[in-house]
Amino acid sequence: MNDRRLKWTLLTASVAWILSSSGVQAQQAAPGELEALKKLIQEVVSENQDLKKRVRDLEEAMKARGPAEGTKEVGVAPAAPAEPTAPEVPPGPPKAAREKIQLGGAIEVEAGLRKDFARIRSSDFALATAEFDFEADVVDWAKAELSLQWDSANDTITVNEALITFAKPTLLPVYLKTGRGIVPFGVSTGTTVAARFEESLTITGPLTIEAFEAKEDYVLLGAKSHGFSAGAYVYDGTTDNRKRGKHLEHYGGTIGYGIKTDLLSFDVGVDWIDSVFDTDGLTAAFAELQKRPRRAYTPGISVHGRLGMFGFSLIAEYDGATRRVHVARARQDLKTMPEAWQIELGYMTKMFGIRPYVAFNYSRTTDMWGAFPERRLLGTVGSWITDNIRLGLEYSHEDDYPIVQKGTGKYSDGWLLRLTYEW
Repeated sequence: MNDRRLKWTLLTASVAWILSSSGVQAQQAAPGELEALKKLIQEVVSENQDLKKRVRDLEEAMKARGPAEGTKEVGVAPAAPAEPTAPEVPPGPPKAAREKIQLGGAIEVEAGLRKDFARIRSSDFALATAEFDFEADVVDWAKAELSLQWDSANDTITVNEALITFAKPTLLPVYLKTGRGIVPFGVSTGTTVAARFEESLTITGPLTIEAFEAKEDYVLLGAKSHGFSAGAYVYDGTTDNRKRGKHLEHYGGTIGYGIKTDLLSFDVGVDWIDSVFDTDGLTAAFAELQKRPRRAYTPGISVHGRLGMFGFSLIAEYDGATRRVHVARARQDLKTMPEAWQIELGYMTKMFGIRPYVAFNYSRTTDMWGAFPERRLLGTVGSWITDNIRLGLEYSHEDDYPIVQKGTGKYSDGWLLRLTYEW
């Protein structure tokens, strides 16, 4: 490159000298000098032609390969810049997945005073709930829910709920849900703190839930459309055929209708289960009925309705067995057709940046033979101090079954103050 520049410099200087000199001076120049100048001009011209040829060859090669990235040709839109390649990272969920995993939980502490059926007074302060909840909807047609809760009796962490739901409402009204959770039988308080408060304003649950709520491993196929809902499920119950061992033979169904607007929420439902003694409360209360022939399983039915309007809420529910059964206990033949019903009235408003509420609940059981109270009355006042913090005070009164029905014939009273923090 330096030689070529030197030759161009000499050629330019020579041409300038020739043009500036007179014709006489040019004719008086030495012949050797003219010959050297001609030779230099021929070399420069030859190299210039070689350079033009190399440029043409390079342009043809570039046209055959296409426009280079980032170049712009006349009449041709420039190619879009390539996306930068992300550096390699250790294996793990993608960023989109992490953004769709929601974390939640709750801690509840409470202080209480109580006088039980034996007329013994007690008081305590305790951690009532320590809960951690996960919800993942990485894809738009499936969702996973997991709730871990501290078991105060054994001081361990247990799986409270674990469910997978497959649904694409914009495509089909059908959905599939499977895992461990509360089966749709009656008004359930749910397994999480947030779900419990959505169902009821009281701190303590009514007798319908205590006796007839059923947490099972199940798979449910359901459908929802225009407010109507229906579903059928099979579950892994505890009642069992004594002769041929345990089998997946329990099932149930649900049907309902509900609407929800800014001013009104309303739903009604009817549920059915093939073995009512598979509910958590009745399983413990009537252990004698857990081993029975399949034809002797006792079905259960539930009817409920809920209404919310202008801050007021109303819940009504009935749960019960469909027929009477015999229970052999302490050399006695007891007949039972367990039933329970509840009614709750509540009101919530908003003032001074907080949401105070008040609720009244009355529930009753029949044919429980002292396994549960016969009547329970609850009165609750409280408030959401913030969107995450709730404080409630509750008075409870319970009447036991008469002595002839295996109860004590007495009553109990209690006060409960609970502080809840949710996130």
